[in-house]
Amino acid sequence: MAVDKPNINLTLAALEAEVAKPEPFVLALKGGKRITFPDLYDLPAVEAEAFFAKFEGAGRTDFALLEEWLSKADYEAYVAARLPLRVHGALIERVMAYYQQTVGTPGEDTASES
Repeated sequence: MAVDKPNINLTLAALEAEVAKPEPFVLALKGGKRITFPDLYDLPAVEAEAFFAKFEGAGRTDFALLEEWLSKADYEAYVAARLPLRVHGALIERVMAYYQQTVGTPGEDTASES
């Protein structure tokens, strides 16, 4: 009796090779300091999902999340920069948009209109 083997449609190695990985987002502050925002999409999926849930949840503060997201030195430099709220908000939006352009926003892909 012949045993059929299932067809392999994709390998993890092939998928990882085709997924774009952007350069880190780096913010230059006054005085030559730089802050690197690590790619949250590069985290293991379970950790990234938990982080995004915190990011979108009520009662969270941007700075609590930044403290978790950035290195200790980068977080301290960010706080010391004393950015106005308007600039801070625009920066967070830009960082997220930068990384989302490589993978898209979950659940918001282009859909068929039919």
